[in-house]
Amino acid sequence: METVVLVVAGFDPSAGAGILQDIKTLSLLGVQTCAVVAVETVQNAEKVFQIKPRPVEDICLELDVLPTPRVVKVGLCQPTFVELLRRKYPNAKIVWNVILKSSSGFEFFKPQEVLPYLGFADYLLMNSEEYDRLVECNKSFLKNMMEKIIITGGHRKEEKIIIEYNGEKFVEEKVEGKFHGTGCCFSSAFAGFLDLGYEPKEAIIAAAALVRKILERSKNLKYVASELLAREWQKYDILEQLDELLEEFLMLGPLTVPEVGQNVSFALDWSKTEEEVAKFPGRIRMCLGKAVVVSKACFKDKSHTARMVLTAKKFFPHIKCATNIKFKKEYVENAIKQGYLVFKYDRSLESEELMKKDEGSMEFMIKLAVEKLGRMPDVIWDDGWYGKEAMIRVFGRNPKEILEKVKKIVSG
Repeated sequence: METVVLVVAGFDPSAGAGILQDIKTLSLLGVQTCAVVAVETVQNAEKVFQIKPRPVEDICLELDVLPTPRVVKVGLCQPTFVELLRRKYPNAKIVWNVILKSSSGFEFFKPQEVLPYLGFADYLLMNSEEYDRLVECNKSFLKNMMEKIIITGGHRKEEKIIIEYNGEKFVEEKVEGKFHGTGCCFSSAFAGFLDLGYEPKEAIIAAAALVRKILERSKNLKYVASELLAREWQKYDILEQLDELLEEFLMLGPLTVPEVGQNVSFALDWSKTEEEVAKFPGRIRMCLGKAVVVSKACFKDKSHTARMVLTAKKFFPHIKCATNIKFKKEYVENAIKQGYLVFKYDRSLESEELMKKDEGSMEFMIKLAVEKLGRMPDVIWDDGWYGKEAMIRVFGRNPKEILEKVKKIVSG
């Protein structure tokens, strides 16, 4: 049976937090999810009145009939149950959203009740207040677990959201408001991105960005309304991100557009075909010294850059965007000076059969680069071949990142 993300958490009748929020958030990523209620609660979007843990025997009966998960997201549950989950699923990644107290002040667990079981999880997500309470209880114990602790800073009075993980800080724009369920939303998104193959740091970046977009649409509500973002929304979001930067790409056109034209392709997390990758139909081309396009971004048409992205994300799921620009020796030199990982592709390595095809060479090129370097390069270039124009390709997470890389490459 196909692997899933398993959620074990509390049931919030208001649907603003808990297991319902977890499922709604994971559905945005197209991740198959199973869920078991660990704690029943009496609460609304403003206050928790009562909790009632379910019998362990009942929970175990439900777990026994579900598929083995690759990732387990744990929310509100008895701390002892995390040990049980580790023994039951020794190979799963366990993401525990540690909850000591509700935002309304209801205390679920004391720090000393939680501390003995933290070691059974792979990742521990907690807000800054919960982290501080645990540190007060046992500072030396937590100090040895920093490689698995992710501290969210939404409760701190700072202009931006600062997330801390393993000595690094990740900054995201703050959306003003008092929301119910942000911790569940972020931890579920993090677990979902792990299931999609993201590395922990990339999962933090992606989860923070997703939560920000959700909160922007929840401004007038008391809870995190992730249901406002249907999976289809991400298609429009991706098109919007491309179109917002189109003018800047066109301004750079005289410096970047090759003879065959330039494209910028941006994939969804679940994109499998070229028709599920956003791009500019007909490519960006030069006309009377100016860069032009036929239309704004869409999912129609085929593109070499779309095929490059689809191949790249098979190896590194967070690499979802790529563009091609004209070859200049100084551009390659600039990329190296900027500290980008650069790979030279030798087209002579392609088989005769591959050279005759219109498709296939881009996939071969990226596979070769990853095999040689062990990771995804920022830039892949070649100096041309018979009937093939010399080209530079730039890879990244999104169009904004691609644009910044291209600017540095052409300007030095």
